[in-house]
Amino acid sequence: MMDIFQKPGTTYGQFFVVIGAALISFSPVFVVLSGVSASTSAFYRMALSLPPLLILVVLFKAKLWQGRRKFGIALLCSIAYTLDLSSWHQSILLIGPGLATILGNFQVFVLAFYSIIVFHTRVNARIIFAIPVSIIGLFLICRPGIEGGSDGFLIGIILALSTAIWYGSYVLLLRSLQVTFDMSGKIANLCMISILTTIITGVIVIGTGNSFSVPGIDSWIYLSGYAVICQVVAWVLISAGLLYTTPIKVGLILLLQPAGAFIWDILIFRLPFTSVTLLGVLLTLGAIYLGSTSDSSPIPQAKTDE
Repeated sequence: MMDIFQKPGTTYGQFFVVIGAALISFSPVFVVLSGVSASTSAFYRMALSLPPLLILVVLFKAKLWQGRRKFGIALLCSIAYTLDLSSWHQSILLIGPGLATILGNFQVFVLAFYSIIVFHTRVNARIIFAIPVSIIGLFLICRPGIEGGSDGFLIGIILALSTAIWYGSYVLLLRSLQVTFDMSGKIANLCMISILTTIITGVIVIGTGNSFSVPGIDSWIYLSGYAVICQVVAWVLISAGLLYTTPIKVGLILLLQPAGAFIWDILIFRLPFTSVTLLGVLLTLGAIYLGSTSDSSPIPQAKTDE
């Protein structure tokens, strides 16, 4: 079983990324239900993820310090991740979890551009068709909210779109960091990123005058679930499969997050929807399927550190 996580191959690798993306779709639900500020929820997502990650570090006999160069990349990952979480959490509070997550996942273009330019990924008919279909689907989902938006709606839209840049940057930096490591090294890197991001988000909480206080036991439960499910389990799975999936496919698979977030927004927060928005969700899911099952050029593999 452990070998599957160490070297999952293309099939299991993509499956891990899909499961991880599905789990992360619950993130905005935890953020809203926690009842704390955007920066505070980002801090606790990282801080509460540290105990289980440190347990995994011990179980896998991983080494946290991987040298100055790897630490530098981990620091860049943490900065990109902090900007991603801060922008996204604030947009969730302004425009709602479903729409904020949908717009944030325009990261598909960041990853697609990188995949084509750097890896010279062969752009076949499925991928060419999948990207515009996903955009049409996202537009159909977003349109009702844009037409009936509040005063802070435009700011929320801008923050959510900026999230796409930081999120795509984080995924690319994480992939470059993980490329030479086995599973123990990947977990060590995730733990280091979580430590650094906890420090940075903590400084932001203090700098913005927000409080570290949590309203009650329910909020602690939601924040703990947010950290363990969305930060630890989801990103361990994604890290295990990231190397075996081209960035353009990763971008399309991660669109499961906004589709899932939209569904949870309807089921949990009673978001109004029409047949048009439902069509948008179906188109987005269809685009994800086309992109993730398309045949593209092989992914260059690097040897893992022993």
